[in-house]
Amino acid sequence: MKRIAVVCGGWSPEAEISRKGAKAVAAALKRLGFETHLLELTPDIAVRLLELKPDLVFPLLHGKPGEDGSLQGLLEIMGIPYVGEGVKVSSLCMDKDWTKRLLSAGGVEVPEGVAVRSSKDPVLEGWNKFPAVVKPAEGGSSIGLKVARDKGKLLETVETLLKFEKKVLVEKVVGEREYTCGFLEGRVLTPLEIKPKSGIYDFETKYTKGAAEFLPVRGKLGERIRDLTLKVVRILEIQHLCRVDFRYDPRADRLYVLEVNTIPGMTETSLLPTMAGLEGISFDRLVELLISAKATGG
Repeated sequence: MKRIAVVCGGWSPEAEISRKGAKAVAAALKRLGFETHLLELTPDIAVRLLELKPDLVFPLLHGKPGEDGSLQGLLEIMGIPYVGEGVKVSSLCMDKDWTKRLLSAGGVEVPEGVAVRSSKDPVLEGWNKFPAVVKPAEGGSSIGLKVARDKGKLLETVETLLKFEKKVLVEKVVGEREYTCGFLEGRVLTPLEIKPKSGIYDFETKYTKGAAEFLPVRGKLGERIRDLTLKVVRILEIQHLCRVDFRYDPRADRLYVLEVNTIPGMTETSLLPTMAGLEGISFDRLVELLISAKATGG
């Protein structure tokens, strides 16, 4: 395996974030000695891949299309190996509604909520748990995430989001503290506590330097988060890579799973590489582990 194509960008709202991660991964691959090509996700991507004939594709795409299993399906049809999860897992984890259903069925606590496709859905009339989080069911980086504190704002926010999304999640706000934990090729990483200075970890906070603190979590709570991450990975049949996001209610001592990301951010300062660093795994080694899994038929 010598030639690797890193696919990024596209037309997702998170495209620019994916390009930044792709540049970091491509730089690492070059340092590791691979012939590396950065490819923008465009409608003619299949033609360009046929011309390039890569030995492996490293998808670095956030949101739809790409993180949802669509590119993975194309690559399987073309017979090109790729890094990360397959079509089924990618698609299910992209849809937070379906992720929650599967996890709940497996005994994992998730925030109480409903998925709607219309602001006139009768279930919204009966919703009385405020404040409520309103967010796209399929999407990442907290794009579109809003907090509604009354029924009027709830209906208004749902209606606005449904102009751009097919399905919206309304969830009861749970817990007071936010955590994340990574999984990398069979290894659960040291979790991080996320402490946004604004009080909400939205898109702006995620990508504004200094807007949040990230603290390693060890001890009993750290072990609980790691154990629950492993349970999530097993329920969803994740094999290679993910990041699981949590909320914790210290008064009730309850830990909730918010969502699962199968293509986490991959700049050198992103959360997953930061967690890997706590385990002594450098960024280049992280990239090497991911491509090695596919090179050995993993």
